[in-house]
Amino acid sequence: MDNQTRTTTLPSGRIATLRRGRGRDLIKAHRAVAANPEPIAVSFALIAELALIDGRPIVYEDLLAMELNDVLALEAEVMEERRENFPEATDPR
Repeated sequence: MDNQTRTTTLPSGRIATLRRGRGRDLIKAHRAVAANPEPIAVSFALIAELALIDGRPIVYEDLLAMELNDVLALEAEVMEERRENFPEATDPR
């Protein structure tokens, strides 16, 4: 594993490998769900872009069928990456 990916064990015991996201991944996620009015759809599509589950790629529909605890764990992992990309601002005073 390099600094571009990280691996975590999901609550179900499945292994998720997530790669560090890029702007193009967010664009692809938006395009994948352009006709879907659900606000969470982009988040699910982004997870699908960035994650492998048990070494295999997943699609948006796979997330819809996953156990909720696994979905929430994946979402937390992707949002943690977001915090790495955008560290908290410090007060310059």
